[in-house]
Amino acid sequence: MSRILVTGTLAIDYTGRYAGRFQDLPRHRGINLSIELDRIDRRFGGCAMNIAYGLALLGDDPVPFVFVGDDHDADYAEHLEGLGIDRTGIVRVPGAVYSSHAFVFTDRDGNQFTGFYPGPARLPDFPERLADFARARDFDYAVVAPDIAPNMIAAARVLNALEVPFLCDPGQCLTDFAAAEARELVGLSRELIVNRFEYDTLKAYCGADPAADLDCLVVTTGPEGSSCGEVSVPAAPAARVVDPTGCGDAYRTGFVHARLRRAPLVEAMRAGACAAAIKIETDGTQRHRFDDFPERYAAAWGDAPGWLGEAGSQRS
Repeated sequence: MSRILVTGTLAIDYTGRYAGRFQDLPRHRGINLSIELDRIDRRFGGCAMNIAYGLALLGDDPVPFVFVGDDHDADYAEHLEGLGIDRTGIVRVPGAVYSSHAFVFTDRDGNQFTGFYPGPARLPDFPERLADFARARDFDYAVVAPDIAPNMIAAARVLNALEVPFLCDPGQCLTDFAAAEARELVGLSRELIVNRFEYDTLKAYCGADPAADLDCLVVTTGPEGSSCGEVSVPAAPAARVVDPTGCGDAYRTGFVHARLRRAPLVEAMRAGACAAAIKIETDGTQRHRFDDFPERYAAAWGDAPGWLGEAGSQRS
């Protein structure tokens, strides 16, 4: 069982469904629009926690390091306890009223618009807190999940100093990065996963293809699959498309799980695609199950590599 540090956020997600298409909305100078939502849901979320959730289901030992406010409730704590997730890195910040919150609106084509409130993430002593926490534990690997730019850069610096290998995932937070911050984060990282929009944003920030400075840059493109250099993997089949929210986090879960078992790159990308397909069939970011993960992988790709048997240690 691999012990994995996951930095980022714990959030409450409010997800709304829009029956129309964002691209069909009226366009004019400025933005002043109102849309009618078909439904709205409140879910457990936060990219760090979504990734930790999936890793725990697959039998790994994720340890999230996140800050929460006074609104962090017993329901979320009970949910994590039931998964057996180590909660010692969930730090309640005195005086912080609200934890992180995400407001995600999805249209009929699966396009999304997200507003994110980082909560108590803006702490000047974040690097020291993280370094002290990581030094006290023996981590095999880490995932630097989406967060505000200063925290992601600080996490990359701390992990490099402690010689803990990590996967970096700037995610949608990249929109709020300054170009210099994005270049610094790439320079501190060896492995990166982004979607196509984020890749284009990074390329513009860096002025060149960021892959040149990385050991591994995986680009996901939703239904078109994912690629890393000359390696391409199609999307895994899904029985139904219910909710794309959190599919990127699920992909990272499958990818990391496989890589920690020394799976070849193509098999890790297939594991990521399989995890994303399972997730998209379920509403919410922490409600899917991986009980049939080996079977789904074998059905999608026609084989069952040896490391896949290690995915059978599911948690309740």
